[in-house]
Amino acid sequence: MKQISDVIVIGSGIIGAAAVFALTRGARQRVILIDKGPLVSGMTRRSAGLVHPFQPHPRLAELALASYAFYNQWAMHLGPSKSGYVETGAVVIADADAPRLAALAQTLAPLTDKVMPIERAGLPARFPGIAHHFQAGLFTPRAGYADAAQTAQGMVKAAQERGMQLLTGTLVKQILTAHGRVTGVATTNGDVEAPLVIVTAGNGSEKLLTPLGVALHLNFKSGAVLFYEQPQTLPQGHPIFLDVNESFFLRPHPYHMSAAGNTATDLQPPNTDSPDEHVLPQNIARVTHFAARCIPGFGNAQPKRAHTILYDTAADGLPALGRVTHLEGLYVAAGFGTSAFSVAPTVGEILAQLVIDGATARDLSSFNPMRPSLRI
Repeated sequence: MKQISDVIVIGSGIIGAAAVFALTRGARQRVILIDKGPLVSGMTRRSAGLVHPFQPHPRLAELALASYAFYNQWAMHLGPSKSGYVETGAVVIADADAPRLAALAQTLAPLTDKVMPIERAGLPARFPGIAHHFQAGLFTPRAGYADAAQTAQGMVKAAQERGMQLLTGTLVKQILTAHGRVTGVATTNGDVEAPLVIVTAGNGSEKLLTPLGVALHLNFKSGAVLFYEQPQTLPQGHPIFLDVNESFFLRPHPYHMSAAGNTATDLQPPNTDSPDEHVLPQNIARVTHFAARCIPGFGNAQPKRAHTILYDTAADGLPALGRVTHLEGLYVAAGFGTSAFSVAPTVGEILAQLVIDGATARDLSSFNPMRPSLRI
């Protein structure tokens, strides 16, 4: 059955959810959100939900800092919930005053005055039970976490209340075009006509975009998220910990738990539709070791549960965000890797600005979907 809309958003993960939330706020747009599975059934459901500015690129750090206001006012945007945003602060740790730590501090200095160096004695003084052996770190109070799936679901629910239509269990087979512009999509449940299509399909974006001459060359890394009971030696909770090489994290979790995880090896090509659920014992050991390095009370901990996750980025390590120049009406937001949840609210606003106003004040040149570094 043919349907007609103003804007089609493909993918109901955190980026797609943020897009429809922003598109339906104050604008009279007929918006349809399409997902091949149930609502928020992809990698967002497995996300650790981290919010912090310690991103691998200055532009991503800007988007994360801009998104903080949304998360800090979670209840105002999405309604009261037991699983709303929890501000914990975040610290990047290093065994020595590594050059990478100094470079990160230099990157963030022009963007915010809320990131500060923290010396060896500073962490355990601020958070009793924290390890004493770290030589240096960077701390920001403006960081925390939220349940990623419930955040995305809340965004979609708010958009539905403003008139958005949701089509789940609907696979987009093809983006339709004619005379150099988008005309809609062909799905397993019929065609949907629209002059504007936003692809936020995560690791499924490649299949839709390649036939249209948009080559993201997505790379994938496997990861794991493990959940532990907090040790009794940790009376006041703890901040988010991130290692300076962007491989591990540790954060609090409700019910006196903590979540820890990592990104592991590159996968080429992964089974993105049915990812391997098994977390290898050696990976469990590495994550547990990191947790114990941060908080010694985790030294003999065993995870209560664990799951895998896939992170996708474009070939040069940066996301693709913006307009596809050779096809009028086509927009892309994909390849955000571990940064997706931190930057999603601002990415949604950017997409809405591009669609409704035709432009955004933010510099997106580093994320251009047609940039030369993707033409390999």
